[in-house]
Amino acid sequence: MKQVKVGNIAELLSAFRPAALVEDVDRLVAALASESDSVVEVTFPPAKEVLDVYRYRYDSIGEVRDSRIGWELFFPALEDSDGRVGLLSVRAGELGAIVLVDETVELVLAALIRRSA
Repeated sequence: MKQVKVGNIAELLSAFRPAALVEDVDRLVAALASESDSVVEVTFPPAKEVLDVYRYRYDSIGEVRDSRIGWELFFPALEDSDGRVGLLSVRAGELGAIVLVDETVELVLAALIRRSA
């Protein structure tokens, strides 16, 4: 486990620019600015375990599947990883995301962003 400042995660998210998520990532990064000195914990589970858990949630729990965007990048990022991935959750107001990062916490691999209500 590693503790990382939310501001650092916001910077990493700023560099994460998949076309389908640009607006949502921008809104999340802007919201995280007010939380930049807060700290989040990054865990490093095996990618295959995370894949199994989230595939089950996606297939079995409609609210989880329908309330988040980014699945089309999340699953392939986990499938392509042979080792561990960094897993963290950030939240600012009504916005939040589950973020996958590399083991050095220097690159966002994918993000599941909670859709606004």
